[in-house]
Amino acid sequence: MAEHLYFPDSPLKPLRIEYDGPQYDGGDWNDFPTRYGWRNETGTMELFYQHRFPPEKHEKQYLTTAKLHQYVENVKEWERNKWGERSFTIVEKVCQEISRYDKILRDDMKLAIRLICHALWNISVKRNGSKQKSVHVQKWFLSQEYEAGLLLQSGWCLWETTKSRYTGGSVDTLAYLLQLTRKKPAWDKKTHDACKKTECVANNINESEYVTRHVTEECNCGHLHAVVEELHRVLNDGGVPLISITPPSGQSEDEGFKLEVVRKRAGRQYVAISHVWSDGLGNANGNSLPQCQIQLLYERARSLVTGKEYVPHYSGGPYAQIHTSATRLVHFISNQARGKDESVLVWIDTLCIPHQRDVRSLAIQRIREVYLDAYRTMILDSEMRQIESGSTPLVQLLLRVVYCSGWIRRLWTLQEGLAAKSRLYVLFSDKAINISTIADELLTKHDKDKLPVLQENLTFFAMSVWFSFFKNTIDYSSKFEKFVEVVTSPFMGRAITEDGLLATNWYNVAMRAATKPGDRPIILAGVLNLDVKPILDVKGGPEERMRAFYGMLAEFPPGILFMAEPRFEDDGMRWAVKACQYAGEPMFLGSGTAKITPRGLQVSTLPSWLFSSEVALDLSIEGVHEEHQAWVRWLAEHKLEDVTEPNLCYLKLENSFNLEPDKRYGLILQEPTERFTRVLWACALVEFQSVEGDDVHYTRHVAVGHVRRVTSWDNLPHVGYLLPFSWASLQKRVWVVG
Repeated sequence: MAEHLYFPDSPLKPLRIEYDGPQYDGGDWNDFPTRYGWRNETGTMELFYQHRFPPEKHEKQYLTTAKLHQYVENVKEWERNKWGERSFTIVEKVCQEISRYDKILRDDMKLAIRLICHALWNISVKRNGSKQKSVHVQKWFLSQEYEAGLLLQSGWCLWETTKSRYTGGSVDTLAYLLQLTRKKPAWDKKTHDACKKTECVANNINESEYVTRHVTEECNCGHLHAVVEELHRVLNDGGVPLISITPPSGQSEDEGFKLEVVRKRAGRQYVAISHVWSDGLGNANGNSLPQCQIQLLYERARSLVTGKEYVPHYSGGPYAQIHTSATRLVHFISNQARGKDESVLVWIDTLCIPHQRDVRSLAIQRIREVYLDAYRTMILDSEMRQIESGSTPLVQLLLRVVYCSGWIRRLWTLQEGLAAKSRLYVLFSDKAINISTIADELLTKHDKDKLPVLQENLTFFAMSVWFSFFKNTIDYSSKFEKFVEVVTSPFMGRAITEDGLLATNWYNVAMRAATKPGDRPIILAGVLNLDVKPILDVKGGPEERMRAFYGMLAEFPPGILFMAEPRFEDDGMRWAVKACQYAGEPMFLGSGTAKITPRGLQVSTLPSWLFSSEVALDLSIEGVHEEHQAWVRWLAEHKLEDVTEPNLCYLKLENSFNLEPDKRYGLILQEPTERFTRVLWACALVEFQSVEGDDVHYTRHVAVGHVRRVTSWDNLPHVGYLLPFSWASLQKRVWVVG
C-alpha cells in the first residue's frame, strides 16, 4: 500500500494492509461500487453490510497502489471522462462516510482509504484546479495517531513522529516514512525510550563516560593532537584557529598525517565540520582525534575543495548562469593558487575549541563566524553515512536528513546549518551532496512539471520543511549571495520580519535537544546575530542566561503570553518563560511584536476582556447544573433565566488555577474568531493592578488557558468558569503584563 509515493521506484519495506473484502468481478468498473454497497456517488453506504464476504479460508491479500499511475497519467482520458469532478465528489463522500463509520472500520483500512482519497484529490487539483476542502476532507487528510503509532512501533523517536505532524505532514508523509528502511551503524545501540514529544535525548552524552570512536570498530590507531598553546595564542589574539592537515609525502613508511594550527584569513578556503558528538567524533579530554578520523576528514574535505562536481550549479531564475559561472571562476582561481599544496584547512570543534574555560568562551563567541566564512560545511551523521546517494531519489535524501538524521535533532547544529546556507553538504556513503540545493532542484522540477504527479504533494512538503528550518536567517555570508538569492530563489519574496525570524527560530531551538540546558540562550542569540558574550559571561545557571537574552531585546512576539511553560516569578518578568524549550505541547510564537518595558511586556494588538472575579461562575461547584442555588442566583444576576440560546464564554485554566475573590482580571486572547463556536482559543489570564497614563492597564501574568463560545446550556463542562459576556464585547486594550 502507498507504493505510488515511491514511483517509479519501489519501497524496500512496503506498507502491508490486508484486504479480505469483495474482489473486482470483471463487470463494468464504473458500476462496481454500486454492486457492492454504494448506492451512488451521492448516496449512502446502507447496503455495505449486506454483502456476503468471501470465505475465511483463502490466501491473504494485500492492497497495493503500485499501478495507480497507470490510471491517472493519461491527461486526455482524464479530461474526456471528467474524472476530476468525479474524484472530488467521491472523495468528499468517502471522507464523510469514514467519519460516520470511524469506530467500525479497521484503523489500517481507514489509512488505506485515506491514502487513495488523498492521491485522487491531489491529482484532481493538479488537473482541474484548486477546490475548497470540506471539514471531513481536511480531517482525514491530516496525519493521525494511528500511523504515528506505527512509526513508534518501527523504532522511530516520539520527537520525530511529533515533528512530522506539527510541521503540517499529511497522511502521505507518514505513509512514506513508514516505508523507509532506517540504516544505522552496528555500534549504534541508542534507543528512544526516554525521548519526549518535544525533545530527542537519545544523542545526549555523559562526558565522564564519553569514548572517541575510530572509523571502524577494529581500528586502534593513535591520536593526532592540535597544539593547545597555539589554539590559545590565536584566540587570545582575536582570531579563529583552523587545522591544516597535510598528508604523508610517501618518503617514509612511518610518516603520517600532520596537523598544524593556523589562523583563519580572508581568501583561505576551509571546510567546517558539523557533527553530533554522540556519533563519536568528539573528545571530552583533549584536542585530538584518531589518525583514521583525521584521514577521513582530509579525504572528504579535500574533495569538497578541489573536486569539480562540488562546484554549485544553479538552475533557477534568469541569473542562474551568472551565479554558476562566478562560482566556477572562484573554484578555478583557488585551485590554481593552491598549486602543488596537498594540505587542506578544516575547522572542527573537537580540535579547534580548547577546554580551558576563558579561551573556550572566546572560541564559542566566534562559532557563527566560522560557519559563515567557510567555503564548504560538511555534515557528518552516522545514519546518513549508511545511505548511498547515487541510488536514492532526491526527495528521499531530503526527507532522510530532515526526519532521520541525528544532526537535525541537535541544538548546536541549527546555528551551523543556518550560517552555512547554500554551502551545506551531507556526507553519504558514496559522496557528499549539497543538501541545501536539493530543495531548489526539486522546486525547479516541480515548476517544469517534471515530478511524478503522485509525488508532488510529498515533494513540496519536504521542500517546505527544509526551507522552514534553514532559510529564515538574519543575514547572508556575502552581498553577492544575497543578490543572487533575491533574483533567483523561488522562495524569496518579501524579506522575513524580525518578529517572524524570532518566532521561527524560537520553535527550531525549542524543538532541538542539548546536553547542557544553558546552551539554549547561546544558540538562540547566535541565530539572531546577537552578541553571545553577555550570555557567556553570566555567572548563574540556564535561567539567568535566559534572562540575559531577554535583556538584549527591545521587542518580543506576544505569543509567549500563551505558552504553558514555567515563568520567571519576579515583577516585570512574569511574561517571560524560563527556557526556550517545550515542557508540554509545542506551540508557535506567532507573528506580531510587543514592546519589552521595565514593568513588563506591552501588548496593544490583541483582543481582551476585563472583568471582576465575582461575575464568573465556577462550574466545579457540586450540583451547579441541578438547580443549585449558586446557578440560579448567577442566572438571575445576569438576566439569563429565560435565555434559551446563550452567547457566553467558557474559560478553562491550566494547572488548576482558581480565580480569587474580590480581584479584577484581564483575559487576553490569541486572535480568536466568532465563526468557530466549538474551537478552543488560547488565552492568558492577568491580574489587574492599575490604570495609568493613556489608559495603560498594568497587570501580573497569573495563568494560561483556553476559551470558547457557549451557545447552548446542554453538556456544560464540570470544570472551569462560565463568564457572562460574548465575543462581541472583546476590546483591544493596552496591557503591560509583568
